[in-house]
Amino acid sequence: MKMTCVIETRIPSLRDSIIRFAQTVPGVTMQEAGWTGDESVDIPTLFRRIETEGPDGEEIPSAFTDNPDTEILVGSFCPFAGKGMDVFDNLHLIGVIRAGMENIDIKAATERGIAVINAGGRNADAVSDFTIGMMLSEARNIARAHHSVASGGWQEDFSSSATTPDMRGKTVALFGFGYIGKLMAEKLSGFHVHLIAYDPYVDPDVLRQYGVTSVDKETLFKEADFLSIHARLTDDTYHIVGRAELESMKPTAYFINTARAGLVDYSALYDVLKDKKIAGAALDVFDNEPLAADDPFRSLDNVTLTTHRAGSTIDATNNSPRLIFERIRNLIAGKQTEGFVNPQVLENPAFLAWREKAKVQMGL
Repeated sequence: MKMTCVIETRIPSLRDSIIRFAQTVPGVTMQEAGWTGDESVDIPTLFRRIETEGPDGEEIPSAFTDNPDTEILVGSFCPFAGKGMDVFDNLHLIGVIRAGMENIDIKAATERGIAVINAGGRNADAVSDFTIGMMLSEARNIARAHHSVASGGWQEDFSSSATTPDMRGKTVALFGFGYIGKLMAEKLSGFHVHLIAYDPYVDPDVLRQYGVTSVDKETLFKEADFLSIHARLTDDTYHIVGRAELESMKPTAYFINTARAGLVDYSALYDVLKDKKIAGAALDVFDNEPLAADDPFRSLDNVTLTTHRAGSTIDATNNSPRLIFERIRNLIAGKQTEGFVNPQVLENPAFLAWREKAKVQMGL
């Protein structure tokens, strides 16, 4: 049974950990293949294009066409479009070494009976750490004070100085309660805050286990002192946070987004911040990145802006391959598997027959 690992050749630092953990999968012949992508643009630009436009516009990687007998395909940012899947004779499982799924056509994979696993949760610690840091930075004017001192000044008065809060006793509202939301709840408990969350896909009993009260969307925004976004961007969640939600927040509240910009109507958010209808915001993601030099958010004195860094730590990078190959083994063994994004394939007889054969070959 052949497993092909597609390595982003312009990010050589990922290779060693991918190959190391790939070698832990028993009963497979591992093939390493490279992917460069469109070399007319740099890697950050290429990745942003794939994230925003999807995989269909990209060329089929030669790593695919050179390995048509692959049964398990593993990659990170390379484009997994339906046309790319069609070059394989017997592909049944795709492992994506990242949490985002923008570079894979999940519908096409499901229609072809191909299981898709991602590394969801791989950078949950990194993002939750960063998000709490953003809360503190914006509410306590940490970044602005640093900029003042570094620029030769000594600013002590800021737009929110009159209402600068402690964390203790405040209501922190989590929009979404997946991997990151759960870690946010665990870590924020040490700040002695009141935690509420809105996630229609999570049983309220699960929230209670984390000391979190389940509320509806309207209540979440009205009661929040800090509101942090932790949802996944889909067609259904695009601009799920709009003007009505933002204008319902307290004038002393803070809005934090380290998830995806498309979840929020940023035009409405800009207006709310400009008019001081909320105390401030902290943003790590934007509709267009890098942020344009004349972007209006740059002119605001009540927002902390960072360069899409929330999930970027060396530990998150090294954790991703371990997770994906562990989940590949679990799925083939028939165990409950986190990150299994299209369980509909379990109704596909061809996939089930392949899995039974693979289980035997792998000694699982």
